[in-house]
Amino acid sequence: FDVIAPEVRGFGSSELPPERWSPIADILGLIDRLHLKPVHLIGCSLGAMLAIDFALEHPDRISKLVLVGPAIGGANFGTKYPEVFAEAKAAEESGNIDAQNLAEMHLFLDGPRRRRGYVKEPLRDLFLKMNGPNLRIDWDSAPSPDLNPPAAERLHEITAPVLVIVGDEDVPTIFDAVDLLMERVPHAKKAVIHDSAHLPNLEHPEEFNRLVLDFLLAD
Repeated sequence: FDVIAPEVRGFGSSELPPERWSPIADILGLIDRLHLKPVHLIGCSLGAMLAIDFALEHPDRISKLVLVGPAIGGANFGTKYPEVFAEAKAAEESGNIDAQNLAEMHLFLDGPRRRRGYVKEPLRDLFLKMNGPNLRIDWDSAPSPDLNPPAAERLHEITAPVLVIVGDEDVPTIFDAVDLLMERVPHAKKAVIHDSAHLPNLEHPEEFNRLVLDFLLAD
């Protein structure tokens, strides 16, 4: 496989533009620019949400879909679990970005049910470096509005084969999203990576890669 890993605007080394923008248009533009045939699209967390949106808007450009710890546009499960997100939310409201980054590291890297520091270096430092800059961005100007109607109401329209990967120690909102996908997406399969939270691709890369390759290579 040829692997192309674009950065969502505002993440990594990619800057956030001053004007409104569309991540779906960005993905389509990249596929067109590179003259790609229907692609296998893999997304993690927010990236999985964007992959779902893209598959709904441009089903003819997708071959297979891999969704890792997915969020779903239009599905807000966070209000069901205020205690899980209380520390991160309090840090965000206080404007203490470093405290918010540490709280989110516990949630998403360790997982809310595992002890703080469960996942060791170098992944802890990597998480803080990846997540911290994004907490300092003003996201009010982007991206452009969600699909209308939102993806949560259109999951049954997804025609591509879908593999949903989730860590068994992820945050509870992700389990709700996975259940919704399995209920509504016609061709969805689920794989659970044990002893892993929101980033199974980092915690267990060999198992993750095997699951993805087996799915992509299957008829």
